[in-house]
Amino acid sequence: MMLIKLLLNLSAYIFYALIILTAFLTITSYMTMSGGLRSLLIRSGSMEPTIMTGDVILIKVMETYGEKDVVTFKEQGERIVTHRILKETEKEGSVEFITKGDANRSIDNDIVKPENIMGKVIFVVPKLGFLATFVRTPLGLMMIIIIPAILIVLDRIIKLKST
Repeated sequence: MMLIKLLLNLSAYIFYALIILTAFLTITSYMTMSGGLRSLLIRSGSMEPTIMTGDVILIKVMETYGEKDVVTFKEQGERIVTHRILKETEKEGSVEFITKGDANRSIDNDIVKPENIMGKVIFVVPKLGFLATFVRTPLGLMMIIIIPAILIVLDRIIKLKST
């Protein structure tokens, strides 16, 4: 009985931590957190195996960017892309970057200007994006409510039986 209670408590804490982390990263997506951090969900495989589809990345604005940095930037048309800087060039006195996804065969068509860079990838949370995406669905939202409710009821039943 004590082992079951311990396992229930441990699983509840792990579940709650995942829910809190997922909620935090979902809420803070596309907004800047303290320290200039921002979380984004990776939706394509262009950076695999470095960054996989479904990973959540944390990016931070830096003063400078250089070759081999993995950066997130806005392309023309406002599409957000995360690729690696291959080369830094200078054109008419201003810096520009040539980028490429690690899994892509060719370099990106557009030259990236520093003002279009949203930040450098500083941390990757593997596969958390799938959970964050699921939580946004009606079934996911229900499970966030139902599973904790079941855990709380089971915990209360065990506490009542032990008294």
